[in-house]
Amino acid sequence: MPTLKKTLKPPLLLGDAVRLVVQMGGYLGRKNDPPPGHQLIWDGYAYLQLLCEGFSLRGG
Repeated sequence: MPTLKKTLKPPLLLGDAVRLVVQMGGYLGRKNDPPPGHQLIWDGYAYLQLLCEGFSLRGG
């Protein structure tokens, strides 16, 4: 069974990178949602740090 990889284009602007981080923190980005706040940015950044730590600890 082949595995499918999701490929993301690298963000071109800082706002695009921040939007990716806040989406990891739970921001949905619907039409009428307010802009993300500091808590969503913090949650997304903490999750990104956890992913990076896990990646660096992988064997091989």
